[in-house]
Amino acid sequence: MGFIQQHSKLFKKRYDLIKPFFFIVGAPKCGTTAMNDYLNTHPDIFMAKKELHYFGKDLKTKIKLSESEYLRHFQMAGSKKIIGEASVWYLFSQTAADEIKRFAPGAKILIMLRNPVEVIHSLHSQHLIDGNEDVPDFEKALKLDEVRKKGMQLPHSVDFFELPSYKDSILFTNQVKRYLDVFGKENVRIILYEDFITNTEEEVFKTLTFLGIEGRHQIDYKIINQNNRIKSFFLHRLIKKPPAALKKIFRKIAPARKLRHSVMLKFSNWNIKKGKRDEMSVTLSNQLKGFFANDVKSLAKLINRDLSAWL
Repeated sequence: MGFIQQHSKLFKKRYDLIKPFFFIVGAPKCGTTAMNDYLNTHPDIFMAKKELHYFGKDLKTKIKLSESEYLRHFQMAGSKKIIGEASVWYLFSQTAADEIKRFAPGAKILIMLRNPVEVIHSLHSQHLIDGNEDVPDFEKALKLDEVRKKGMQLPHSVDFFELPSYKDSILFTNQVKRYLDVFGKENVRIILYEDFITNTEEEVFKTLTFLGIEGRHQIDYKIINQNNRIKSFFLHRLIKKPPAALKKIFRKIAPARKLRHSVMLKFSNWNIKKGKRDEMSVTLSNQLKGFFANDVKSLAKLINRDLSAWL
């Protein structure tokens, strides 16, 4: 019995609820959003809302879904052959791999990786956009890594009680090894960002083959998740983390929750523009290359790929 048939039957038993058995686990800023969206256009695939982060009990996120709340996100999958989700912090989590294994023993895992120096810079920008970082200067935010790990000077985050350390979250070797150990190499596919952006169609096709889907499907390979920049950081923080007094006034002016959400969304969209982030200094770039060098070399051996270009 093939992978698709086996899991389609296995995961519909309990309360007739549909459960995922395919997981894009990370890493952040490595093309997971694009891959998720491309796969979701395939008629045989259902991908739930991205970043559910049900697994990873060690992740200090502000929202934790119950099992019923989590499974509710998959009930529209119908008769799709592949049912999955993508949550990029599963890779960083020390417990998520084991949790997923218990939940879906025969799960298929997709990991996407990128030059860590590029990831860490891009991740800071994403944290700013999401409202999870309150220090707009990248180098200053990076210097707070060790202090924040001690629970001090934590950002006023929207999604996290404690934001994962920038540097620690991008030490990929042990993270990847954990999934290979738990699920076996045959159930884990690893994609490098460089391969994905230079040959997107081929990497998506290989992923479909990995999932047991034969043949090619016409997919619109549009650019997804472009770089964004904030026009006014003050306004952005006001929208993402409004003071209690401002919330109270806004509720009186606009009692309807949908209206308030719509207004805030328009302000937020207006305040974000497309564009490249500020360049990192050569000095900082070299420092980061030195910091990540040993991990990159270990990762290269683990996945049997030449990653010398990253250094």
